[in-house]
Amino acid sequence: MATISVSVQMPENPQGAWDKASALERFDEWMTIHGGWCSPPPNKVGKGTKVESLVKVKGFKNTINWEFTEYEEPKLIEMSGRGKGGVRISLTVHVREAEGGSELTLDAKFGGGVLFGPVGSVVARALDTDVKQSVANLAALK
Repeated sequence: MATISVSVQMPENPQGAWDKASALERFDEWMTIHGGWCSPPPNKVGKGTKVESLVKVKGFKNTINWEFTEYEEPKLIEMSGRGKGGVRISLTVHVREAEGGSELTLDAKFGGGVLFGPVGSVVARALDTDVKQSVANLAALK
């Protein structure tokens, strides 16, 4: 399983950073692997909420069935997803108070299916780049 963890300083207080990170309707503005929601995302999210999205990495596309496994406003979001071919993805967002605003950490775990073998190493490198870019995009959101 490929694991990536990236942190970024954000100028907003923890609630402001949380508001950006938890707004499902804005995922396409910052999450580079997000290919769109399969149906409109719910306005209210909490532990147990389920959504379906398209995830794209290096030309590979997969529909992922997500469940919010943890949701503690304004500090923790954890999503666990499964896709075709046994693909598994886990995304965890931690928001902490920091000097000058907040610190946001995105932990991503990817496994199963095509993520093993030679193709897996290519996908893992692409995911590392995508997660780093996603966190930078989130920090830059207005």
